[in-house]
Amino acid sequence: MLYSTISETIKLHNHRLSGDNISHVTTLNTSGEFKELPDTLVIHFTGGGSLASSVKHMQNKDSKVSAHIVVGQNGDVVQLLPFNAIAWHAGKSSFDGRQQLNNYSIGIELDNAGQLKASGHGEYSSWFGKKYQPGEVFVHTNANSSAPLQTFWHRYSERQLQRTFELCRVLCDHYHIRYVVGHQEIAPKRKVDPGPAFPLNKLRSYLVNQAISAQALDVAIDESET
Repeated sequence: MLYSTISETIKLHNHRLSGDNISHVTTLNTSGEFKELPDTLVIHFTGGGSLASSVKHMQNKDSKVSAHIVVGQNGDVVQLLPFNAIAWHAGKSSFDGRQQLNNYSIGIELDNAGQLKASGHGEYSSWFGKKYQPGEVFVHTNANSSAPLQTFWHRYSERQLQRTFELCRVLCDHYHIRYVVGHQEIAPKRKVDPGPAFPLNKLRSYLVNQAISAQALDVAIDESET
């Protein structure tokens, strides 16, 4: 996939996105405005069955969760909160000497079921019972002998990844973004998202290659990732 060929279709004004297939809804799940504008992007998977169901969940005040944006499998984007508002996506977390990353970060959720289980007959099942075919599954081979040799994950669509890369580029251009991290990196004992199916280091490399200086974007790039 050549993410460098992505067209500039997303605009950002007054902390809100505009562009093709971008919609806005509201949620009360916020702690108000940031004291200082965010400098971190946190990538998640929703662990849900659809874009609509995940957005609805984040609008439910009893869920006590929210994110700034959710990206669907088809590339549709829903923004729930402006980027100067604190969302509830990181939970108990720490990174680079800071705690509670909600206070410093933009939460980007991708519609994705997360880890799957092989259920026989060539199918794989999510925790909520939905079945997935082999073409929808990313097989991860674990180099750690103490863990299962293979694990199975819902595959991100190419359009979804393209859209996410573009969104992150726009956000890095607009805000002073220093870190691009997965939820699993800021809460490693609790979370596994976005998981091995998401090309996190390729995203970091892409952003650096888009003329964002390596000093401003303080990320570690693992050259061994394929």
